[in-house]
Amino acid sequence: MPAETPEQETQEAQQYWGYLVKQDKCGTDLLNRLLRGIANHISATVQPDENCPDLTPSQLAEFYKSVGGDYDVLFIDTVPNSISFIYKSLGCVHSLHPPKGVDKYEDPSIPALKPQGFVTWQTIQLLLGPEEHVPFLQNAVKKFDITDPANGKVFPKLLPPECLPTTPDEDMLTWYDSVSQRLQADAEAVDAEQSDRAQLGAPHYGHGLSPGPGPVGHLSRTESYASTDDDSRYAAAKYFSNPLYRSHGGRPTIIRRYSRDPPRSP
Repeated sequence: MPAETPEQETQEAQQYWGYLVKQDKCGTDLLNRLLRGIANHISATVQPDENCPDLTPSQLAEFYKSVGGDYDVLFIDTVPNSISFIYKSLGCVHSLHPPKGVDKYEDPSIPALKPQGFVTWQTIQLLLGPEEHVPFLQNAVKKFDITDPANGKVFPKLLPPECLPTTPDEDMLTWYDSVSQRLQADAEAVDAEQSDRAQLGAPHYGHGLSPGPGPVGHLSRTESYASTDDDSRYAAAKYFSNPLYRSHGGRPTIIRRYSRDPPRSP
């Protein structure tokens, strides 16, 4: 039997995957299973910790490097409080764990994504920056044996770009911009209030924002944000203003250092 041509392989892969994002901008069941499979792979093979099956920032940073990215500016350089706030704002389910190498009674502060939280996170990133995140997913299935949690079978190694978005979702971009502006305004308001209180010699009790229900929600003044310091607020605002960490020239810094593949054509 003659070997399949590349065209035949691509056609079969397209038939298997279909288009992986629904009109409501949620992933299909197959995309959700793929992302859960990737989450399971990260948990089991990237800095595995039997006491923490959820995905810590350092695990995510290492995973993205392995598929051609560089998210250190978010997952390594950003303080845990800010990462947790970003997750809450996006509706990404996560847990909190004590830092490694410290007293076991230390308050938990390291945010770790639950499998469903990773599905939400990666789906949002895919809608926000397909130019970067489509290759990440393609590299993941090609490089690793990602297992379908529904049946235990390894996903196909070929994930055609036609099965995923090719341009950023305008609604997602607009929502990110609105969150950035709200966070920046709130941080400036808190700074002004602190300055006024300092001049009056009054104590500062803290105010702030609480996350709404994910990317289709909003941020509202419904809970105290006193537990998050000024640096955390500004770091979260910086993320939402430039979530792909693009340079001033528009090049995505998250793929600058580690990409070994030729760039995708515009």
